[in-house]
Amino acid sequence: MEDSEVRIIKALVDLVNKSRGRRITIKARSLLKFAGIDGKHSNILKTAKVLGKLANDGYVRVEGNRPVKSRSRILRYIITESMELWKLAKENPDVAVNLLMSRLRRLSEYQER
Repeated sequence: MEDSEVRIIKALVDLVNKSRGRRITIKARSLLKFAGIDGKHSNILKTAKVLGKLANDGYVRVEGNRPVKSRSRILRYIITESMELWKLAKENPDVAVNLLMSRLRRLSEYQER
């Protein structure tokens, strides 16, 4: 797993952990900035790919009726207080980061086969 993917995951969990409301809505570019990674187009695509994998796995939700594989340039991702990621990030952020990283590793290994 690349260093940028780890930073993206940590930033996402940190964002949920520090939130005060009942939901967060985020775009790939915003998460990239929050993670402190350069805003190059390739990094935005990488972030969107990570968020898409998490959306397919049910950890985040895509706003609206758009499919995850949409050709639209901007997708908004939602995490609400009723979701597993929200509860994990609030209770134990380190466990949430480890869970998401291991899940992404498994998905990457599965796709390589």
